[in-house]
Amino acid sequence: MWQAAAEAVAEEIATAPKPGLVDPLGPGCHLDMTWRTFVNSAQAIEPFWEYQALIGLSGTLPSVSLGRLRYIGVEMEKKMFAATSGINTHKGLIFLLSLLLYGAGYCIYSRNELTPEKIASYASAPVDGLTSRELGSLSEKNASGNLTNGERLFLMHGITGARGEAEKGFPSILQHGIPELRRTSSMGASINSSHIAALLSIMYNCEDSNVIHRGGYDFWKNDYKDMVKETIEKFDPLSEDYSPVEDLEQKFLRSRISPGGAADLLCCSIYLDLITKPTCQQ
Repeated sequence: MWQAAAEAVAEEIATAPKPGLVDPLGPGCHLDMTWRTFVNSAQAIEPFWEYQALIGLSGTLPSVSLGRLRYIGVEMEKKMFAATSGINTHKGLIFLLSLLLYGAGYCIYSRNELTPEKIASYASAPVDGLTSRELGSLSEKNASGNLTNGERLFLMHGITGARGEAEKGFPSILQHGIPELRRTSSMGASINSSHIAALLSIMYNCEDSNVIHRGGYDFWKNDYKDMVKETIEKFDPLSEDYSPVEDLEQKFLRSRISPGGAADLLCCSIYLDLITKPTCQQ
């Protein structure tokens, strides 16, 4: 089960072209990292996915699981930073995919059928109320205090980012990532093209705090959405013609836009797709 997590991370890294993002074809908008940086990071954190799954497999209740998941998550971040010389490659993914590994493990422990919906439900249980607990009191903090980018976006625009995605039950994955991945795959699209189609769908529908931080809230709400929508309309997953995606990359490069949140959700979509295929459940 946890092997599928490592496979999903590798597949997301290999997917190309990913507009504005690091892939085997180039660094996108990132001057401080390459495809190799992500490979090194993935290899460093890979041994820990098993432990996150075991927290669910052992029947750890959702009410106490988050502390254990985060304890291992912190160790994963340390290994990541050591492997990348201090560059954040997978911090958001560690949070999201750890929850889904717990959800899959708890699903098996509970003797439930492995479905994306059931796994996501169990995965969101540990973070119930998390947004309110961790972000709800920010208005009381000194505005000049040392806020993170995520905290600043929540205060200004109510953006909840990865926390909100997880707490809401991973809607970007269940409603957009997996359906688009499976729809295009069933039509005969290649794995790479199916992943790109799923990525574009997630990009258009998710709250990507990376994009909002880099381009601003108004850009994300208007220009960004329009650019992604136009690319979705032009990109034919069956054609293997990636020029619409490459055109979008050129637009992103000018504004230094990188949809890193969507990339994490693509990886999670790939994982849930892999883990819920009938061949994986035997």
